Amino acid sequence: MKPLLLHYYLTNRCNSRCVFCDIWNDYPKIDARKEEVLQNLKHAREAGCKFVDFTGGEPLLHSDLPLFLSEARKLGYITSLTTNCILFPQIAPKLSRLVDLLHFSIDADTPYLHNKIRGVPSFAAVMQSIEIALQFDLIPDLLFTYTDENIDSFEGIYQIARRKRLIVILDPVFELTGDDLVSENTHKKALRYGRKKGVYLNRAHLSLRFSGGNQTNNPYCKAVSSTIVIMPDNKLALPCYHHRKNLVPLNNNLNFMLKNSIRENFIKKQGTFNFCQGCHLNCYFDPSYSLLRNRLFLESLFSKLKYAWAKYILYGRIRSLIGSRISRNVQK
Repeated sequence: MKPLLLHYYLTNRCNSRCVFCDIWNDYPKIDARKEEVLQNLKHAREAGCKFVDFTGGEPLLHSDLPLFLSEARKLGYITSLTTNCILFPQIAPKLSRLVDLLHFSIDADTPYLHNKIRGVPSFAAVMQSIEIALQFDLIPDLLFTYTDENIDSFEGIYQIARRKRLIVILDPVFELTGDDLVSENTHKKALRYGRKKGVYLNRAHLSLRFSGGNQTNNPYCKAVSSTIVIMPDNKLALPCYHHRKNLVPLNNNLNFMLKNSIRENFIKKQGTFNFCQGCHLNCYFDPSYSLLRNRLFLESLFSKLKYAWAKYILYGRIRSLIGSRISRNVQK
């Protein structure tokens, strides 16, 4: 079974201090080495990965990010990038036509609440970045990680998105212990909001939570099969980033490590470890759904089709998509 997604942690440095994330508190601080990233991109593509998500920390803090995106495009990846926008205004010109799925994190429709959640004053940077991104033919989605505290900010964020013909992504905050930090009432609000035009909510995420999350006796998680997770220090994280039970040095040969017995053993046990009980980590279940053949697969598929229709047909972003593909072919 070929992996679908390369989840590449370029750095554990971050210029935010988000209340729902502690990556910024990791030490020592490490940036991925250019030569290793370029080699791993090539090998992961050969292994079957179609998507690459550059993440962190804050990925824009890595000085070689434009190069990595460019090389990923040449290799035929669909590229994804999520940013807090603090550095985006300066770096935007170097990212033009290099990012297929660009996500701007926004946690409220007012500076006070957004900055409180982010731990730094970044709301103004998000608003500025929206304008700048459109100037460079970069079409950002507004990524709204919702909680009980900020769910009522949705309408304001939705109006910001509608004015600019952008998609709002509703993503429930997750908890590593498997407990759902979000109340049923808040999830119900999110479901109502998710029916609006131009809003993407993967309903499979909520169905998974409502059923108690992953069950170790009948696991839905396919994190190891579907996703390659590489750390900034060039190690393969197994079974996933958040529950990295084993960190395997790649030693300049990702292809070999993907066939290693260590990874094969984790594939057999994926979703069955004690920490997998109740798990609902969005970023790993999203690719997992594609390997299932049940209700979660269908809900995820329909949600993604709704997203594509809204972004490329309803909001007419198909021209940007075509222009991006032409640019990719020219690069090749």
